[in-house]
Amino acid sequence: MIVVMDEDAPPATISSVEAYLSRAGFEVQRLSGHHRTLLGVMGDVSEQDYAAVRELPGVSDAMRVNEPYRLASRRFSGRSTVVDGPWGSIGGERPWLALEPVGLSMAHLGDEPPPSAQLRYEVAAGRPFDAAVVRTRAYPETVGALTCLSLHPLAAPRYAVRFVERGPSWGANQWIGAAERELERGETVVLLEAGGEYPNGARTLEIAAIARAKQRTHLPIVVDAATIAQRARYVPAVARAAIAAGADGVMLRTWVGPEAELPRVAATLSWAHAVELGEELRQIAAIVRRP
Repeated sequence: MIVVMDEDAPPATISSVEAYLSRAGFEVQRLSGHHRTLLGVMGDVSEQDYAAVRELPGVSDAMRVNEPYRLASRRFSGRSTVVDGPWGSIGGERPWLALEPVGLSMAHLGDEPPPSAQLRYEVAAGRPFDAAVVRTRAYPETVGALTCLSLHPLAAPRYAVRFVERGPSWGANQWIGAAERELERGETVVLLEAGGEYPNGARTLEIAAIARAKQRTHLPIVVDAATIAQRARYVPAVARAAIAAGADGVMLRTWVGPEAELPRVAATLSWAHAVELGEELRQIAAIVRRP
């Protein structure tokens, strides 16, 4: 952290700030210029320390020069994290493809899995997706052969996997900082990109946010293509761009109800379209991740 003193801060005030920082356990180095004095602060600066220093008499501003997180930092882990489990591998060589099922009776989205008789054969067999995801707090253990995970922030996870969604106006540091708090609680974290938001409610895939996060964190990143696209016709373009930008996985909202019915949820792909897109995404990943 760098502490910028007021231009007219007297020597006694500067010394008082130095003493405060030293008592807090930091190493302090003073750099005096013609108009201002800067204090270089070395040590583990918490959010509380940072806020308190900015309130000290004679302090004009304070600036972080290190990442506001540690466990989530790429420097903490020399390699990218792969989240393995019965839901597949998130962050591995192959892109993780999750099915958000549309067309199941909500009565079956409790603890018990939906009856196999209500599922198409392909869904019951679990091909070609890795897992199922739902947005409800109560959710089944499985959908067909697919292990089910909840995106709901208050859902009690059956597995220590927590999806941390980037806020619509967050930068990479805020996003990773939110993941840091979950890691401190002992959760296994996956970053979820659901897009930036315009005032009119439209969303956009933030490719730069994915790129910055990839540079700064070892955590895997999954893109919620349906939420960003908002219409089925735009889902393929969003999903392709996400994988090409380096995302580790994509969630696709897919119709699994009776073939004669139409979905009542926006951005829902037909089963055949979702399967075709999934195969294409894996081909794109094989090209962009080629050594």
